[in-house]
Amino acid sequence: MQFLNKKMKLFTKGRIGSLQLNNRIIMAPMNVGGNNESDGCLSERGIDYFVERAKGGVGLIVTGAVRVTREFERDKDTVPLWMLFADHMIHTKWINELSERCHDYGTKVCIQLTAGGGRQAGRYAQEHNLAIGPSENPCHYPPFQNTRPMTKEEISKIVLAFENAARIVKNAGADAIQLHGHEGYLMDQFTSPLWNRRQDEYGGLLENRLRFSKELIDAVKRGAGKDFPVIYRYGLSHFIEGGRSIEEGMEMAALLESYGVDALDIDAGCYENWYLPHPPTTVECGSFSYLAELARKRVSIPVISSGRIGYAEIAEEILEKNQVDFVCLGRPLIADPEWPNKTKSNRTDDIRPCLACHEGCLKRLMLHKSLSCAVNPLAGNEKYLQVTKSSQKKKIVVIGGGVAGIVSAITLHERGHDVTLYEKENELGGNFQLKYIPHFKDDYRKYIEYLIKQIRKTKVKIFLNTFVEMTSVLDNDIDAIFKAVGAPFKRLMINGLNEELTINPLRLYEDRDFSDKVILIVGGGLIGVEAAINVASHGGKPTIVEITGSLAKTSYRANRDHLLVLLDKYKIPILTNTKIENIQSNCAQCRNVVTGELMEVTFSNLSICAGMEPNRVESEDDERVITVGDADTVDNVMYAVWSAFRKARLV
Repeated sequence: MQFLNKKMKLFTKGRIGSLQLNNRIIMAPMNVGGNNESDGCLSERGIDYFVERAKGGVGLIVTGAVRVTREFERDKDTVPLWMLFADHMIHTKWINELSERCHDYGTKVCIQLTAGGGRQAGRYAQEHNLAIGPSENPCHYPPFQNTRPMTKEEISKIVLAFENAARIVKNAGADAIQLHGHEGYLMDQFTSPLWNRRQDEYGGLLENRLRFSKELIDAVKRGAGKDFPVIYRYGLSHFIEGGRSIEEGMEMAALLESYGVDALDIDAGCYENWYLPHPPTTVECGSFSYLAELARKRVSIPVISSGRIGYAEIAEEILEKNQVDFVCLGRPLIADPEWPNKTKSNRTDDIRPCLACHEGCLKRLMLHKSLSCAVNPLAGNEKYLQVTKSSQKKKIVVIGGGVAGIVSAITLHERGHDVTLYEKENELGGNFQLKYIPHFKDDYRKYIEYLIKQIRKTKVKIFLNTFVEMTSVLDNDIDAIFKAVGAPFKRLMINGLNEELTINPLRLYEDRDFSDKVILIVGGGLIGVEAAINVASHGGKPTIVEITGSLAKTSYRANRDHLLVLLDKYKIPILTNTKIENIQSNCAQCRNVVTGELMEVTFSNLSICAGMEPNRVESEDDERVITVGDADTVDNVMYAVWSAFRKARLV
């Protein structure tokens, strides 16, 4: 979308309490994982990561959760976690360095303080009586042991720790503090009767359940000063039975304003429905802004909208309609730190879209790695992975115009090489050609469109409808060949299968009319599940047969959970632990491999969605051949991008 001859509201100044921001764009709080040091300080790489977003023009950066004390949820034997701390004056240094460097670019810094995880405690805390909460509740993670209720003395200690942390934050030069009252963490647990069944002054009516939050707000104001801006982040509703309703969320907004909060950051959901606070690509962009709008109707302080905003036209529309005062972007700023500057200069086509896949961000954090991004490998590693010009211009051929091929070609061009790309089909994209991308994965469509536009802007020579034999290229005067030929779908030998009744999996994405067709999908991985949803959404009747006991198991948790919601929405029959033993005409005889039960499934067509295998093209073991993407290892988009980028930047 182009913004021509128009003063965008995104780039008007805004205030949060005493703090003035240069624009209405806020970077959402996200932990950077391995870019935190084990002593609780932000590493130099972590500072580089945030500063890159400041350079990109964001108005306010909110850090990931910062703990205020080590007294709770851990002991001397607890393995150090990659979390930020502000419990000692030593932490003044990282807060100061981060703040001063971001201030160089006119960006303000907000430190998010957390009271702890509560029922999100891990195994060690559970087994050593370290898991705490307002009441006794089962922990969300195995071994699912219960939290113990906090004493009033313990509550007072955390309140005091917040006051001390606020003093450190203020003295270090940061500009604001956000309280992490979201997603069912400890502070949020106090606010909901689902987790708070206390009989003292911290339980019962909403005002009592908010007492802990009020005491923390007061503590921050004592520590940092009554005029120091405080933002409170929470989900307007948990959207689970017994959790906070929208109505109570609105009442909570009014109370928080009365307690002296300077702004509200409104999100949704909790750990029970993780696809809400961490929405995947299958959740429509802009679908949560109504929640912030509802909160805004109850308060006079600024309200921030979080969750699946992503694109400039959506952010601008939310502001233009006066639904909110600020928009909060998380993963889109990881994918492209220049999002604000590109939008401001009317270069939205050059913004690298976030896939909402979680592969480079949350999934890496869960694996105890540093935060990064599937489509932006530089995220969190800005200096080491920076692309530089090569000292020698080389002649390089890229075979394959899918994601890995395009990323290879663009990166090689940035290095200054003479690059030629050959693609056998009549358009770029490989298995992600635009015609194969379903309507519920619009982020992927936008990413492929972005890649095609970017390569068209380079001097890379592109030849479509051109099949190239590896041996013929090797005979030429070529310095390197990037083999990005993708991967074909696996074939299964099924007794009695009539090949005329089979459909290539890509057709299940390409076709837009399956009216009354009964499609038997063999394979319940990501390919099969998404194909089934696409078929059902276009009038078809899919059935999934999966030999294992789970579906889409390679997909990240939040993404998978929402896929299961969509499968339920379309009432798609699913046969797990099931194998097709024989086919007679258009009837498949299936057997449950656990119970031995035999069943029959009739179908119009059958599609084998059992995964893919590398396209083994002969390369004659030539050292000039560099294999990237699925041709090397069948994986996801992140692997295609990373393998292509990291190899191309070194050639």
